[in-house]
Formats: sequence, C-alpha cells, structure tokens
Amino acid sequence: MMSPEPSADLIAESEAKLAAGDPDGALAVLLRVVAAAPTSALAHSKLGIIYVHKHQWDAASGEFSKAIQLDPTYAPAYSNLGNVCRERGQLDQAIAHYQKAISIDPEYWVAHQNLGIVYKQQGRVAEAVREFKTATRLSLKSRGTAYGQSGGPAARPRTGCLGSAAMIILAALTLAAPRR
Repeated sequence: MMSPEPSADLIAESEAKLAAGDPDGALAVLLRVVAAAPTSALAHSKLGIIYVHKHQWDAASGEFSKAIQLDPTYAPAYSNLGNVCRERGQLDQAIAHYQKAISIDPEYWVAHQNLGIVYKQQGRVAEAVREFKTATRLSLKSRGTAYGQSGGPAARPRTGCLGSAAMIILAALTLAAPRR
C-alpha cells in the first residue's frame, strides 16, 4: 500500500518557518511529514532542503538520494543533490546531477540556473550564459507552476520567479559583458 502524500499545509508550514529563519522548527515539521508519508519523494526532498540550510551535507545528500530512490523521475531531488555536490566542490558530479534533472524535465528552470552557476565557476562563460538564458526563458514561461506533491508540475503559484529571472538575466549580462 502506498504512503499518503504529504500534507500541503505541513509543507507550507515548514517553508514558512524556514523563511522566517527557524530551520529547527522547519525540521521538526518536516520530520512529522516524512513520518506520515515515508515513501514520498517530495517529503524527503523537502527534508533534505532543511538539512542544507543547517549545513548538514551528509544528511541532505541522504534525503535527496532517498527521494531519487523513491521516484527516479523527481527532477528537483537531482538538482538539490547537485547543489550539495557544488557546496562540497565536486563540480563534475554537480553537473551530472543537474544534467540528469534536465534530462528528466527539460523545462525545470532551476536545474538550468544551477548548471549555469557551475559553468560560471569553471570559467565556461558561453555555456553559463546559455544556461542562464534558458533558465530565464523557462522561469518566465512557467510562472504559476511549481513542483507539487505528485512530483510533477502542479497548478500552484511560484513565488520569486520574477526576482529569480531578473537575477539570472543580470548574471548572464555580467558574464557576456566585455572585460575592461
């Protein structure tokens, strides 16, 4: 029997606590979510995000890996695992995870943005600009959708897309500007 999907209210509560600077409160809520829905890739991925905010890289990596094990088509878990690799300086592994997320969902703009960041770190300017442009285009196109409880895009407003898009555009323009 499949585990029930995690409570959207509890997910929102954990995100609010995290946004308010209370990662411990967010962690407590997410641990309840995972206990109630242990086979939910979304729940494990969200728990991994809390561990990232607490700089608990091994725990974060474990949760993202668990999410992937539960749902190998859940693109955000690959992108988040790539972020852990990037934080650890494992840039080639990060790239592989971002590329996997993109192969699953070519319109997942966050993975394109993250891939652009790593390319920028590696000095691969043209590739970084390409990824930032793709991320910007997809972010603007996908306003109003986000990864929901089912693991795929859901009709739920995204917050911060325009701000993210503006940041991506600025990064692309900065990379493309001639050096003086």
